[in-house]
Amino acid sequence: MEFHTKLILVASDFSENALHALKASVDLLSIPKTRLVVLHVTDESGDDALHLNNLKLDTYIKNFFQHNEPVPVPERVILSNTIPYKAIIDYVNRIEPYLVVVGSKGKTSVKNVHVGSNTHQILEKAECPVLVVPIQEV
Repeated sequence: MEFHTKLILVASDFSENALHALKASVDLLSIPKTRLVVLHVTDESGDDALHLNNLKLDTYIKNFFQHNEPVPVPERVILSNTIPYKAIIDYVNRIEPYLVVVGSKGKTSVKNVHVGSNTHQILEKAECPVLVVPIQEV
């Protein structure tokens, strides 16, 4: 039996809840032949903004993993000057991931689960499974 690479896409806005989504994604790397892509969408444009967001994403990931980054190392993608959920859906349609992982931090109710408007749109429009990681209560 041949296994195909399973691509897991985790969307990050650098928030605390996005860290929980990243943690859940890393836990899924135990699935054979799985790759992780961390995607950040920014409304800023230009080379300076792209460079700054790349640095922020690298720092965010390095702080999360400390010195224990998994193999293969997560891929990083920055999309700029766009609406977050639209950019995520367009990217999902382009790469056709096995799974999309997002954090939930908003107030919209979907079957008694509180999610943000971007998460709600991703749930409705993604043509692949979406794992919504709930807000972690302290």
